[in-house]
This record gives sequence, C-alpha cells and structure tokens, in this order.
Amino acid sequence: MNPQQTNTAHSLYALYETLPANVQQTFLEELVQKKHREIKALAFSDPIANEKRNTVILGVMEDAFSIPDNFDAALPEDMLNEFYTHKL
Repeated sequence: MNPQQTNTAHSLYALYETLPANVQQTFLEELVQKKHREIKALAFSDPIANEKRNTVILGVMEDAFSIPDNFDAALPEDMLNEFYTHKL
C-alpha cells in the first residue's frame, strides 16, 4: 500500500466511525455480502481462466531483500505503543 492509499483508508475509517451504529452495521453487512460474492465467483469460476489470470512467477523477488537475524526479537516499547493509539 502506498502512503496515499494508506491516508485514504485511514480517512475512510475515520468517517466510518462517525456514522450511527445502525448505518455501520448495514455497511458491514453489504461489504461482507460483496466479498462473499467475489470469493464465490473465484471458487466456482472456470479454473483455466483463473490459472491464466493468477499466474505466480516463483523466484521473481529472489535476492531483492533479506530477513534480518533479529526478525523475531521484541519490538521497542515506543513502537509497540504505536499499535495501541487511537489516532489514524
């Protein structure tokens, strides 16, 4: 996600939070129904068409990045606190 998409997503979520509870519920129900239709379309569509559209090229990012040795280390306290702020 690029920064502009992130800002847009945060703005939309902030707007969503201002809506009345019943409107939020209706929105979520419609969103779930839409995603369900998309998943169903993928699951029951022509498998040959899916293969052509969803081609995976293995190794395309080989050597593009490396995982640091401290990948599983605990995050610093200030970074952990960022996950629990209410600011968007």
